[in-house]
Amino acid sequence: MIVYKIHPVNPQRRHLETVARILKNQNGIAIYPTDTVYGMGASITNPKALERISRILHKDKARLFSFICSDFAQISEYAIMSNAHFKLMKHYLPGPFTFILPATNFVPKKIHPKRKTIGVRIPLYPAIQELVSMIGVPLANASINLPEAQRGDPELVLSAAQHEVETMLDAGPLPEPVGSTIVDLTGDEPLVVRPGKGKWLGEQPV
Repeated sequence: MIVYKIHPVNPQRRHLETVARILKNQNGIAIYPTDTVYGMGASITNPKALERISRILHKDKARLFSFICSDFAQISEYAIMSNAHFKLMKHYLPGPFTFILPATNFVPKKIHPKRKTIGVRIPLYPAIQELVSMIGVPLANASINLPEAQRGDPELVLSAAQHEVETMLDAGPLPEPVGSTIVDLTGDEPLVVRPGKGKWLGEQPV
């Protein structure tokens, strides 16, 4: 496993490009920093990596995956998003929120065989935004098997997940390591199913 130290604000492009190649072309799984905690994921276009992610998730059914996207255009490929959903999400993304929406048929069945919904997010973090843009498709993101507060410590994260991944982007300890706020948009009204780092203010006026 190779660890690349990166600057949290101005990440070194050469390291991001190397990790992007591992994710795109080598069926790799990576650890990376976000605006909440360190995540673990793979490109959704790599079937072998998705199978590995699926096996990891099946070890603990509570560890659901989400899609880390680069923009709303990418979200719209994999989630059914109404105009009302789009306007609402624009108030909170990029940011520490995950929104649950109905999934489209483009979501790979390898890690989505029965679920009809998908969690999507756009983190407000330069390194992960640039990495996803380089890959050109979302990352299938899984949580590290650690207590939430420990998932901001790269040494603890590396120790817990190093046998499941090929590479890691290490931006140092993350401030306030708390998971994203999860909001379900599949019902009649938005429902906060897990409070997290993002401050939910409800539906905002246009």
